[in-house]
Amino acid sequence: MFRQIAAHFVMGLVTVLPFALVLWVLVTIFRWVDGLLGPYVDNLTGIHVPGVGFVLVLLGITLAGALMRLYVSHRVLLLIESLFTRIPFVKSLYSMFKEMVEGLLGHKRGFRRAVLVEWPDERALVLGLVTSDDLPREIDPDGTRLSVYLPNTFQFAGVTVIVERTRVHPCNLSIEEAFKFSISAGLGNESRVVLEQD
Repeated sequence: MFRQIAAHFVMGLVTVLPFALVLWVLVTIFRWVDGLLGPYVDNLTGIHVPGVGFVLVLLGITLAGALMRLYVSHRVLLLIESLFTRIPFVKSLYSMFKEMVEGLLGHKRGFRRAVLVEWPDERALVLGLVTSDDLPREIDPDGTRLSVYLPNTFQFAGVTVIVERTRVHPCNLSIEEAFKFSISAGLGNESRVVLEQD
C-alpha cells in the first residue's frame, strides 16, 4: 500500500514539477520587471495595479528601439557608448554584456552549430556549440583551432575551450536540441546524437 502511494507521489511530482518550475521562472521574471517601475507608478497614482510596471518597461524598450532608427537618437547612443568604453572596469562589463545580448538576440549569430568535441582527449566526446571559427592571431596563430562552448549539466553555466579543428566533429543536432541534451544530461532525450560521416 505504502509503495503504491509513494509511486503515485513520484509520478505526480514528475508530472507537476516541470510545469511548476516554468511558472515559477515566469512569475519571478514578471515580478522583477514589474518592480522596476511599478512602485513609482503606485506612489504617483496612489493605486496599485499589478503589471503596470511590466507594461511600462516593455513600452520603454520598444520606444528605445524605435528611437534608435532616428539619426539624433543614434548619435546620442554612440556618445554614451564611447563614454562607457573609456572607463576601465565599465568598459569590460559593457563589452561582455553587449556581446552576450547581441549573440542571443541581435543580428550576430551567437552559436554557430552543434558539434562533438574530443574532450579532454579522444577517449570521450562532449557535446558543444561552436562560438567562433575565426580566432584572433594572438590566440590561434596557425589558424588550426576554433572556440567551442561546453554547457554544464543542470545549469546554464559552461566553459569555452579552444581546440584543434581535428578534434571537433559535426553532429545532427540543432542548437536548441544540443542545449536541451546538455542541460538535461540527455535524460528523456528521444533524438540520438550521431556523428556525420565525412
